[in-house]
Amino acid sequence: MSSALFIYHRLLYQYEAPVLLGPQRLNLWPRLSLHQRLIGHQLKISPEPSGLYSELDAEGNPSHWAYFNGPADQLEIVLEMTVDCPPFDPHYFIIYPFEAAQLPFTYSGLLEQLLEIYKGPPFFEPAITEWASNLLSEAAGQTVAFLTLLCQRIHEGFTYTLREEGPPHDPLDTFLNRRGSCRDLSTLMVAACQSVGLAARFVSGYAWTDREDAKNELHAWVEVYLPGAGWRGFDPTQGSAVSRRHVAVAASAYPERTAPVLGSYIGSAASTLKTEVILR
Repeated sequence: MSSALFIYHRLLYQYEAPVLLGPQRLNLWPRLSLHQRLIGHQLKISPEPSGLYSELDAEGNPSHWAYFNGPADQLEIVLEMTVDCPPFDPHYFIIYPFEAAQLPFTYSGLLEQLLEIYKGPPFFEPAITEWASNLLSEAAGQTVAFLTLLCQRIHEGFTYTLREEGPPHDPLDTFLNRRGSCRDLSTLMVAACQSVGLAARFVSGYAWTDREDAKNELHAWVEVYLPGAGWRGFDPTQGSAVSRRHVAVAASAYPERTAPVLGSYIGSAASTLKTEVILR
């Protein structure tokens, strides 16, 4: 079986009247990873940018900045990308120091400082904290067992809903409503992990599924930092650890920073967005 995965992603912003496009930050390049290697990448932008520059941001995400001159009544961005993703065992790792295999634990030394922004706010919603604590007890305090159980319970106990636009909902709203998009479910899992002391972050990218009724779209999941094992991925929408069928594009403590396009325009015209994603 070929390990090459092809991605086509088209975004079309249309404006009711001509506007002046501000700088646009594009998260449409695969992240550096042990399990994914870029084979081919083509990015088409219309109108053609007056400048297109690459950036490695503060969290290690490769991005582009596109700059424009003159008015435009639409912005079209088309990505075609082939990524080599050979099979790997997502459970093949060792946690070290060994004490971190049991929760709670404390990240040591400089690692604690480096991971501070991924550990969340000083206070967490009591309902989410209690839920996570109960799952931790059910997992006998074992770190990996807790993460696996949490991921499965969100998959089994929450209804997935397709929502193509807008930021993630508040984790408490998702928890109480028992439903959400992939980014809502991922944000909930991040909050639950942080409530038991784990560093966790939001990941945006593409994922393949065996569901025949599934619509191809940008996907979201979670990475948790485990000492000795690094960032490990979990997909609460699919209820499993991240596999070769996931291609990560951006990861951040702040979900809004992982959007495929971040930018603004000058003008009073309303805008609409149409998207198309093809994965094969």
